[in-house]
Amino acid sequence: MNPNKKVLFTFLSFVLALLVIACSCSSLIPSSILPSGGGEAMPGLAGTWKDQETSDTFVIAWQGGQYEVTSVTWGTDNYTITAQSWSNSVLSWSYDDTTIGLTVTHTTKSLDGDNLNATWSYSDGRGGDEVLVRVP
Repeated sequence: MNPNKKVLFTFLSFVLALLVIACSCSSLIPSSILPSGGGEAMPGLAGTWKDQETSDTFVIAWQGGQYEVTSVTWGTDNYTITAQSWSNSVLSWSYDDTTIGLTVTHTTKSLDGDNLNATWSYSDGRGGDEVLVRVP
C-alpha cells in the first residue's frame, strides 16, 4: 500500500474512533450537568409574568418536576393561592382576589417567547383570553 494512503487511512481511522468515543460518552455524563433548560418540561415557563391589563404579577417556578405558582401580587397586595395543578403541559392556578371579592383562575394555553397565552375566569362566570408578558 502506498505510504500516503497508509497515513490517510490511519488518520481517518483515528477520527472515526474519536467520533465513536464521543458519541458513546454522552450517555456517561450525568444529565444534571447537561444543558437542558434546567430539566423544565416547557423551558421558559418559569419566571415572572405580568397581566398588562390588570397589572397582576405571577411568579412561576419549576420545582420538584412540576411548575408551581409561588406568588400572585397586584401592587402591594399579595394573594393566597388556593388551588393549582400542572398536568399535560397545562398550568392552572386560583386565588381569592380580596380587592374584587372573587376567586380568579388562570390556565395556560401556550408559550410564545416572552408571551404566555392563557385564559382567566372569575367565580361569577366571566372570563376570557389573556396574554401574560415576561417581566425581565
